[in-house]
Amino acid sequence: MDKMDRMDTLSLWKATENSYKKENSLEGNQEADVVIIGAGFTGLSSAYHLQKLGRSVIVLEQESIGYGASGRNGGMVLPGYKPTMQELSKKYGSVEAEQLNNLSLLSVELVKDIIEEHQINCDFRRTGHIVTAFKAKHFEELKAESEYLNKNFGYESSVLDKSQLHEEIDSPIYHGCLVDNSSYSFHPLNYAIGLAEAAKSVGAKIFEFSKALSIEYDQSSVKVVTANGVVTARDIIVATDGYSGKIVNELNKGVLPISARIIATEQLPESLLNAIIPKDRMVFDTSNFLYYFRRTPDNRMIFGGGDIRPNLGDSVYQSVYNAMVTTMPKLAGSKIDYQWGGFIGVTMDTFPVIGRSKEGAYFATGYSGHGASLSTLFGKLLAQWIVTGDAGGYRFEKERLKTIPFYNQKTMLVNLAHIGFKVLDKIR
Repeated sequence: MDKMDRMDTLSLWKATENSYKKENSLEGNQEADVVIIGAGFTGLSSAYHLQKLGRSVIVLEQESIGYGASGRNGGMVLPGYKPTMQELSKKYGSVEAEQLNNLSLLSVELVKDIIEEHQINCDFRRTGHIVTAFKAKHFEELKAESEYLNKNFGYESSVLDKSQLHEEIDSPIYHGCLVDNSSYSFHPLNYAIGLAEAAKSVGAKIFEFSKALSIEYDQSSVKVVTANGVVTARDIIVATDGYSGKIVNELNKGVLPISARIIATEQLPESLLNAIIPKDRMVFDTSNFLYYFRRTPDNRMIFGGGDIRPNLGDSVYQSVYNAMVTTMPKLAGSKIDYQWGGFIGVTMDTFPVIGRSKEGAYFATGYSGHGASLSTLFGKLLAQWIVTGDAGGYRFEKERLKTIPFYNQKTMLVNLAHIGFKVLDKIR
């Protein structure tokens, strides 16, 4: 197994997770209406909404709840997608782009509603975010995007040029920013734990440390085999995204696992953080490597990005630290308390897909860095699809999961992408 596929280094989220009753591993034979592989946001949301719609659910997780990207991300609940709304409008038309924009905002509100209804303690705060321009030409693109959003969707974004940037961030490397107030920060692992508790409260069963070894299909049922048990169900959801492996052929061919790494500093003086990010916004930039960072409620700086290659070991975190200091020089000398990594799932066109495999497995995948919000909505849509036969008819299910060329050489592809991104980012 890939080194980065293990929790070899302790994340800030794991170190501060809420206590919960750990689930047993699967033993013996179990039956349910739906079996779900993966106890991340997508799988847990699917379980929660399926149970509310009257279907019995069993969730199988190969490690612990929220082990994958759901419990390791930067904790940014953002609207939008990896492609800009202008790009989506050009591809799908302005009417569908507006629908997609509204759905992304709905996904943020859905997370908020679940947190409030079930009183999930996960530091959920409306901080807003800024998108910083890595190059001067990127600022012009951000201005155009802001104007498009405000004019066509009634959005309320704004931009600051380089002379005004200090109002939001003290950084010498950026050329301006787009400001968006519609996003939230949270503790992602504690949200996953709370979502699991919500699913259990309406009847879902969850088994941890129960890796799905194989899936057996027949005309009327499906069986998922683990080391010590079997679940038989009418339907199956595979909610594994960047951790899918080869268990579903379409996911193996269509999802590229991209390595992501994050560091968290020691607790810092509030005056220092106020000088760097005075309005406590979350930040991500327009570079190909996508630096992303934010303050935490206990006055740390979380910083991610800078290297997407797998199999590099812990030494890679020095490059992440160097990127952080280059981005925010006032953090030079700050100590790192936590460092961790994992995978996100990326599709060929960096747009998420809801689909069904040739054998009949339902899936949602390819959030490409926007899964903290979208995955909860996609879990609800998968539940709706299974119960009603209709997931809404949105673009996500109209798009096929495209096969990645040379998908059997994924490490090579990521290494080549890393080199390409490095070259592109250096071209001013």
